[in-house]
Amino acid sequence: MLVERIMTSPVETLHVNDTIHDAMNMMSRLSIRHIPIVGDDGNLAGIISDKDVNLALPSIASSDAELSLDLEVNKIMRQQVTTCHPLDFVEEIAKDFYHFAIGAIPVMRGKKIVGIVTQKDMLNTFLELTGIKEPGSIIEIKIKDRMGVIFEIGKVFKDLNIKIVSISIYPDSDKKDYKIIVLRIDAMNPLIAIEKLKESGFKVLDPSEMS
Repeated sequence: MLVERIMTSPVETLHVNDTIHDAMNMMSRLSIRHIPIVGDDGNLAGIISDKDVNLALPSIASSDAELSLDLEVNKIMRQQVTTCHPLDFVEEIAKDFYHFAIGAIPVMRGKKIVGIVTQKDMLNTFLELTGIKEPGSIIEIKIKDRMGVIFEIGKVFKDLNIKIVSISIYPDSDKKDYKIIVLRIDAMNPLIAIEKLKESGFKVLDPSEMS
């Protein structure tokens, strides 16, 4: 899946000389947690989060509270920004979210910001890819990693006239040459499918075997 499919565009930005007060108002008005910051040329200069804003503010009882609200965002923004391109794959930028523990990634075309992807966008994408938003059942199968196994599993469901909504494949933590295949199927009762899979020689896991 491409980034351009899930990014928010157009994206709201602030200028480097805008204030923390401006940032707080924008975050509250739009219910957002991250704001890209641009310079006079419109190019990306940095990014701020609600956490950056909160850390910059003194106690509400402090006499400096009002002065802090007038502080320019360029004083608190992070200038080293992880970015991506609209045609990057979502699966690739997921690694950046994980490795760098960041909450948002601006999407760039050249030097211009054209969108933004947040952790919430990534979660929604995961839910979409796994088909969990649709009604159905989940079946987990432990298989030896080999050619043609997905075709064989698919044939079982074709013969049963049951649609597979999504397929996820994970390495088996116990055996290096084995995989766990997680199927979401368009059936509220998976028992018939489970029996057919077992009859075909597949090891179907129940929750107790995954603990």
